Amino acid sequence: MKLETLKKLRNENNLTQKDIAKILNVERSTYAGWETEKSIIPVTKLLELSNYFKINIDYILGISKKKKYEFISKNIESKVIGENLKRLRIENNLKQKDIINNLNISKSTYSLYENGKIIPSTNNIYQIIKMYNCSFNELLKKKKMVKTIFFFQYLYIFHILQHNYKLVELTFRY
Repeated sequence: MKLETLKKLRNENNLTQKDIAKILNVERSTYAGWETEKSIIPVTKLLELSNYFKINIDYILGISKKKKYEFISKNIESKVIGENLKRLRIENNLKQKDIINNLNISKSTYSLYENGKIIPSTNNIYQIIKMYNCSFNELLKKKKMVKTIFFFQYLYIFHILQHNYKLVELTFRY
């Protein structure tokens, strides 16, 4: 995982490492470690950077060339990430075993991810995004109750059809 965009964003905005460190409420040396890839920036700080610069997290991670920003949240909700991880795993017909082997983590750690008990590391999220060919935003977003909406639409259509059938039946009887 290369985070060359950290330095690029900082330079494009005429900011120093100290400026960014202050924005993220970390020491300058901590930020410098992220920028030089000596350490990995936490997911929470990635979201803060995304919101500050109004730039897509996937762009910061080097996954996408699109800068288009979409505000998701000020905070990362581990429960939401967990629900989305489970949904993506099921949609892709994978078992937890498949994922833990790919990420090289324990089953208990991945279970904590899916149950929303802990937030995956930036490196693991990066690997997951690559594995599922999805975006970071997709992991952060709450999913709408699409199934419920479709169910109620189905009931409504069924009711209309049933009502129309009775009308048609009545006209043929008389």
